[in-house]
Amino acid sequence: MKKDLNTQIGSRIREKRETLGLSREKFAECIDISSQFLAEIELGRRGMSSFTLYRICTGLSTSADYIILGREEKNDIAQITEQLSNLDPKYLPYAEDLLKTFIMAVNK
Repeated sequence: MKKDLNTQIGSRIREKRETLGLSREKFAECIDISSQFLAEIELGRRGMSSFTLYRICTGLSTSADYIILGREEKNDIAQITEQLSNLDPKYLPYAEDLLKTFIMAVNK
């Protein structure tokens, strides 16, 4: 059972990484682990610490629910759009700058 779970988790990590167009080496470097360790995780041969899982989720911009359970929560952009539409137009440039900064920070 544990091996099957590790294999499923590893497959989801690899799938997300490849969807983002990241090589194993580049992604491993981004999350500060060796490419060999990442390969072993993706192949289901090794587990990982909660901190490594956190770094993987952050690096792939995905949830731990998806990585562990395969449940992907869809982003509800309508909620963000609604909040921005209620904002005084003079503040929109500030909101845009904050959003750009946030996205850059999350993707690092």
